[in-house]
Amino acid sequence: MSFVSPGCIFLTARGPMSSDDVMIHTEFEAVNPPFWFRIVFLGLLFIYPFLSAAQKNDTIYLLNGDKITGELKKYENGMLRLSTAGMSTIFIEWDKIKTFYSGKYYEIVKASGFSYYGSIINSKTPACIDIVVVNDTVTEPVTDIVEITKLNKRFWKKFYGSFDLGISYYKSTNTLQYYFDGTLNYRGRKDLLSLGIDFFYSKQKFTDSSAISQKVDIGFLYSHFFPGKFWMGFGTKVQKNTELDLDSRFQLSVAAGYDFIHTNPIRFYCMGGVLANREKPTDSVTASTNFEGIVAMKFTWLKYRFPDINISTDISYFPSLSIQGRHRLEYNLSAKFEIFRDFFFGLTFYDDYDSKPSGGGPALNDWSAVFTVGYSF
Repeated sequence: MSFVSPGCIFLTARGPMSSDDVMIHTEFEAVNPPFWFRIVFLGLLFIYPFLSAAQKNDTIYLLNGDKITGELKKYENGMLRLSTAGMSTIFIEWDKIKTFYSGKYYEIVKASGFSYYGSIINSKTPACIDIVVVNDTVTEPVTDIVEITKLNKRFWKKFYGSFDLGISYYKSTNTLQYYFDGTLNYRGRKDLLSLGIDFFYSKQKFTDSSAISQKVDIGFLYSHFFPGKFWMGFGTKVQKNTELDLDSRFQLSVAAGYDFIHTNPIRFYCMGGVLANREKPTDSVTASTNFEGIVAMKFTWLKYRFPDINISTDISYFPSLSIQGRHRLEYNLSAKFEIFRDFFFGLTFYDDYDSKPSGGGPALNDWSAVFTVGYSF
């Protein structure tokens, strides 16, 4: 009697079974991997602990005398992100750092906009780091560093962004509102790609009808950062706003900007440029081409000690180069308060103004304030 399963144990018995008659065999040949595979597998098992340890040999020295070893992921907005073996990922504020060490290759950006490329060794000067560049070592205060990024980061780790959701209902006016705002960014060595989606939908029901209002902004922006504080970029955007009598607007723009302030918690910049757009009013079947200038400024303030707080505001002014006396304004305000790690409660406000809508008629204005819940990554 035989019970056989390929690659497994089988039993063979002849006549009445006894303990001496039972033979147990194992078909090693059926499951045996090639010799080279076993060598590679055992080799990987042997070197993995060393590879893992090598990734986490960065050392952070704190002002209180403690030191923490791990893998330096990123330093930005006054917060150092460190991956450790025992405590997972931790965040260390800039004013608690005495110095740190990492033999990996980084881009280190100063508040002035100047960048170093090299490794980092612990400095003898408190609250400073020594940057090892080609044939030289430079000492810089931690307070002057606004960003440290590892240059050999994996492609997908260079993405970051956020999304916010909001919904509200007003019984007194029988109005239901939806809101979504999302951003996705990819940061290269000197380049930034940004995708933004902003959607607002409102529906008010009456006895025998309903009124629907929509605002849509979908934009893509490419920016290139020059040495110092200058940058330049171009972008494209699709817009819709029924409150401004705008069925669709497709625009292409080119602009240049300058960072007046870029510190750990604050960034303030101004930009200017020109754009061309193709507009179609809500009550028209034809579209028109227009040219506009653009002058904009943006202010951002971040607090990265829990709870994180993120406040940003921007205003853009568009003087028309095609329609005399036409001026457009777009204002945005966003305030986010962290409720637990990477999840935020926020308030978003926008105000759009058009002195001469392309479809004719009087000046139009649209604004709204929405409470949101969001996530940042």
